[in-house]
Amino acid sequence: MAESRIDSKGAGLANEKLVLNLLRQHTQLSQAQICELANLSSSTASYIVARLREKDLITETQGQSIKRGAKPVFLSINPKGQFTVGVEINPSSLFIGLFDFNCQLIEKIKVLLDTDRSPENICGKLEINLRGLLSKHNIGYSKVSGIGVALSGSISKDGVVELSSPLSWKAVPLKEMLNARLNIPVAVCTTRVRLLAESSIEYEMDYSNVLYLNIADGVGSHAIIDGNLLHGSTNRAGEIGHIIALPQGPKCGCGNNGCLEALISGPALAKKILQDIKQGQKTALKDTVNPDDLPEVIISKWGRAIQEKDEYSITLCSFAAEHFSKIAASAINCYDPDIVILAGYVSKQCFESLEKAIRDKMATDVYDNTARNIQIKPAAVGAEALVIGAAKTAFQQYSA
Repeated sequence: MAESRIDSKGAGLANEKLVLNLLRQHTQLSQAQICELANLSSSTASYIVARLREKDLITETQGQSIKRGAKPVFLSINPKGQFTVGVEINPSSLFIGLFDFNCQLIEKIKVLLDTDRSPENICGKLEINLRGLLSKHNIGYSKVSGIGVALSGSISKDGVVELSSPLSWKAVPLKEMLNARLNIPVAVCTTRVRLLAESSIEYEMDYSNVLYLNIADGVGSHAIIDGNLLHGSTNRAGEIGHIIALPQGPKCGCGNNGCLEALISGPALAKKILQDIKQGQKTALKDTVNPDDLPEVIISKWGRAIQEKDEYSITLCSFAAEHFSKIAASAINCYDPDIVILAGYVSKQCFESLEKAIRDKMATDVYDNTARNIQIKPAAVGAEALVIGAAKTAFQQYSA
């Protein structure tokens, strides 16, 4: 039998990943089936299986046979063989998710942040809470294959947060800082990893051109074009939140004035709501919003007020939709998607208004719009998208 190209000297880890991926895809396989699917010899497959058994990454179950002789042995992933951690850092909280070797979420915890959002303080909180989570489940560091950390901003290939306007971070060597605290490989990634979570649930098999638009603590876009996730030469592709939407508008965390993010992100809208109420704006939100509320809480209350036909809330919704739809139409012109996904806690509260505004703007601003058949859908994963995406990133880089 011909050997596959990865069955060569020094490719043991790649061989193991190949077999593990086959087991994840098929759930359960015999060694003979692995040989056939991976195009490996029996001796090579036996060696790989022995290695995976030593690492406790697989389980073996004896099957039934209608023929005489030995019963077949079926191999499966051992979900407790290794673990991966996904982390989301945002201005108000840390989300830490623990995942098994099938990348299934075991437990997720939320850690509220105080006014000290310095990298040192956040890294310290992450370390303490991660140790507690692993201890609760009796998992040693040696069993954790990697940690994926996701946040909004520009991140270099070596894990330096070059700029994160929501966190007001510049030139933060986050990967280095976490590696100094944790004896676990760390991958630092942008919010682009949401698509890893999103596509695995619904869109991956059906669409090869996806535009993902997110409005939450920041505003950004990610795109899969012809099946490939775009990154850009400096890993900054999709920063639509820093397109100037209103030249004389409020100052953005990036240093410019009037960025889209400074107008319609969750913190920006929450700040505007509080300011308008303080200045005497008539709205039902006056009786529900508290100045100490987190932006996500304020936006949730705003969403309820929209549903209750509060005039101010509807006007603010139209303001956000108008500014957002202009940028969305430009992105559609650039990327030519067959599906647009609207994500983030702001989009969740006013999806219908955003969708209608984008449709209206497409009719006037998108080239040859009648030739396009674009679906606009809400995100399927929801609040856990970043944690799942970060875990999958670490999982892909470090597992086995």
